[in-house]
Amino acid sequence: MTYRAFYGLTLNPFNKDIQADHIYQSQDYKQFSSRMEYFKTVRGFALVYGEPGSGKTTSLRAFTAKLNPQLFRVVYLPLSSVTVMDFYRHLAVGLGLEPRFRKVDLFHQVQDYIVNAYHQRNMATFVIIDEAQFVHNAILNDLRLLFNFQMDSKNYAMVCLSGQPPFLNQLALQINEPLRQRIIVSYGFKGLAKDEIGPYLSSLLQVAGVTEPLFTPDAVEAMAASSPMASPER
Repeated sequence: MTYRAFYGLTLNPFNKDIQADHIYQSQDYKQFSSRMEYFKTVRGFALVYGEPGSGKTTSLRAFTAKLNPQLFRVVYLPLSSVTVMDFYRHLAVGLGLEPRFRKVDLFHQVQDYIVNAYHQRNMATFVIIDEAQFVHNAILNDLRLLFNFQMDSKNYAMVCLSGQPPFLNQLALQINEPLRQRIIVSYGFKGLAKDEIGPYLSSLLQVAGVTEPLFTPDAVEAMAASSPMASPER
């Protein structure tokens, strides 16, 4: 007998691919979602950071799942430790383009697509760069230039830099100051508060078809005490 049959689970409640509608509404998730709703209206650059396992990518996935595909073109780039040219090629492919060979041609190819998509289809491009702590400064500099429209007077796209806390030190470097000044929205994930652990577990189990508690209060307390991502009560 498998563990799912033993506990009456219809699925693994701790899978990462849980549907957006089933994500636990933690304080982190609520604060993040509020900022991203504002980000949709202003566009530009956003910064999301937190320790591994704090919920950054899950929250981003939930947010993008709710976006209207007729109004937003989402490009997810997890390959951060690449060259500038590789970055441009990955971005072009993500936009459904056949990448050109020279950097200057790729630059204009991507910019033209973003501008035309906005003006002709009212579609904003949303680029998510995950594991941003591995991005080279040269790419960060090109990002600022690539998403500079009409002498920096228009924001036709959204760029979200998602990384671990060390990325803040990289952004603090003088060479990255022009990019840092363009960040409109910023949020740091703190992890589940101690008093959220129990409701979080119950929420996941309910999605998996279990309404009766499987964990005793002592077990929940032990998990909260031992979890590196559990923060003090807020």
